[in-house]
Amino acid sequence: MQKSRKPEILYLKGVGPKRAEAFKKLGLQFVNDLFSVYPRDYLINTSIRNLPNHHDKNVIICGKIIDKMMPRRPNHPTRIAIFDGTASVESLIWGNTFYRERQFKVGDKYLFWAKVSINPYDRRTQLDIRDHKKFEDTDEELLKFPLIPIYILSSELKKTWVKPLTLTKIIFNAVRNHSQLINEVLAEDIVKSNNLLEHKQAVLRTHYPRREEDIEFARQTLAFEELFFLQLVMALRRKSIESEEKGISFQNKGDKLEKLFNELLGFELTSAQKRVIKEIYSDMKSLKPMNRLLQGDVGSGKTIVAVFCMLIAIENFYQCAFMCPTEILAEQHYKTLKQYFDALNIKSVILVGGQKKKLRDEILSEIKNGTAQVVVGTHALIQETVEFKNLGFVVIDEQHKFGVMQRAKLRAKGFNPDVLVMTATPIPRTLSLTVYGDLDVSVIDELPKNRKPVKTALRFEEDRLKVYGFIRDEIKKGRQAYIVYPIIDESEKMDLKSAVEHYDILRKNVFNDLRVGLVHGRLFWYEIDDAIEAFKNKKLDILVTTTVIEVGIDIPNASIMLIEEAQRFGLSQLHQLRGRVGRGAEQSYCILMAEKLGDVSKERLDVIAETTDGFKIAETDMKLRGPGEFFGTRQSGELKFSAADLSKDMILIEKARNSAFKLVEEDPQLRKTENQNIREHFLINYRDSMSLIKVA
Repeated sequence: MQKSRKPEILYLKGVGPKRAEAFKKLGLQFVNDLFSVYPRDYLINTSIRNLPNHHDKNVIICGKIIDKMMPRRPNHPTRIAIFDGTASVESLIWGNTFYRERQFKVGDKYLFWAKVSINPYDRRTQLDIRDHKKFEDTDEELLKFPLIPIYILSSELKKTWVKPLTLTKIIFNAVRNHSQLINEVLAEDIVKSNNLLEHKQAVLRTHYPRREEDIEFARQTLAFEELFFLQLVMALRRKSIESEEKGISFQNKGDKLEKLFNELLGFELTSAQKRVIKEIYSDMKSLKPMNRLLQGDVGSGKTIVAVFCMLIAIENFYQCAFMCPTEILAEQHYKTLKQYFDALNIKSVILVGGQKKKLRDEILSEIKNGTAQVVVGTHALIQETVEFKNLGFVVIDEQHKFGVMQRAKLRAKGFNPDVLVMTATPIPRTLSLTVYGDLDVSVIDELPKNRKPVKTALRFEEDRLKVYGFIRDEIKKGRQAYIVYPIIDESEKMDLKSAVEHYDILRKNVFNDLRVGLVHGRLFWYEIDDAIEAFKNKKLDILVTTTVIEVGIDIPNASIMLIEEAQRFGLSQLHQLRGRVGRGAEQSYCILMAEKLGDVSKERLDVIAETTDGFKIAETDMKLRGPGEFFGTRQSGELKFSAADLSKDMILIEKARNSAFKLVEEDPQLRKTENQNIREHFLINYRDSMSLIKVA
């Protein structure tokens, strides 16, 4: 059906031009767009006589005003008495006294959304009114249902005086009068094999359930559908890559690998590292282009795995690219990689912003003619001016900070190169299957044997002098310390300790006999690099910093980290920061300094203090903050589910993934008759993915 022929929201009762424009700004133009606006909660439709059975619950009642009592003070609530034919109850409505006196008239009939409570003075049941709507005859249909939905009300709709119960009525009219527009979206065999409702039934039960059990059953169906189409995108992406022209088969293994393993490492690889290298090499030998995610906790040794794999590509006469999200991380990786590659007579270069034109032109020339065998860089690697002679292997570090298109642009610099994306942020399995569902996954789940677990403690302002004394004692033993702040400068909007301000306090008043340095994200990359190099060479005792040192910094002698305002950081970010210590043979410590902790903040910090298991921390982080905030900032356009809940829908994700991947294997073009619902829904709702996959 063409969009132009669908009934518009404009013509629904209770909408009109201004409200229709507000809906349109929210992406809701047609009546059937409202079907996927799911309720945030449900009101119990009850009588006043039964209110004592619903203490502390949200209810909806329909009754006449039989009395009203105006307060003596303007800020006190208006009291009205309501009778519904079964009993009467006193209700509280907050707001302008005189306005309420004119609005509510004795004898008028209203719908009230309220919370049932107990009057603290006389212990009688009362209602705290949340919203109200003057009763209309058409509301009788609404009151036939035992549970009434309430929807999230956006600021756009509030501007047009849409109230929660008004929105409920508008969506009710849409569902009641236009349910014939609800089309099936899945194939019949997928619905049956996964014990789902038909889509139309799920929508109807979601908006107007007859039992509480209906709500969860319908939610699971709609959640499955959301997850299924996400997994379908993943399956089609993977199929698209596999069906491309042949990739590279890396068959040669020369003496450079042997030299690295036997002469240069200076330590033995863990069994997890060896297993992961085998998994990746198996992919590299295949003619199919590799697309693999390498997960590994902080300090697990992902970089050396990447070195082994890059060497395989180099032994087969291909170039390698190593892309990082920041210049400081690129510089740190370049120094680590260069040590190995110089010893193996392999030319490596770094390409970042801010390089002088003469140097940049020289580097670009070396990349183009193939002299540069390993190229480390930032987003600069995907600029049009960068031409590789023979790019065969791509490493992308901290993958979650890059978009899919950036990854695709780097791949396009070569002829179907193998791609290894790495992350030191442990990813819960639910997120791994949704965000990276198109990738094969390898996990380094073991730390080097000589690493001692970092001891972590939660401390408060009254402990500050003891904490400073502990840091001083450790420095006297020859150790070094990081002190991390949440922001760079003082802020009027945020009452947080800043790195610049406290750097001056620390070096002048607290540690004036020690050598204190400062790094933060507004310095040039080479200024940051100079400070970190001085710290690494033991020319500084303390490095005051922001989260700019979150990843990529490896200084074994730094054994103390003090994190100020720890409650302001995400759990995974705290875990990443803590990973900067504990990289040497000495016992290391992480001190979380916090204040004004609520119950949730205390629970979060206790998790960090109790465990060093990154995957356990990541699971907790996602449960407490939600998947959209997992990486510290909400990813635009990602993970915006209406029905699915990644923190509790693991089984649904697995089922949806299995169904989607099986479908693409059997019908990669979605051409079979039984899959036409799926194809139509996909093409209408997932056009943004068309540039990434090949569906005719």
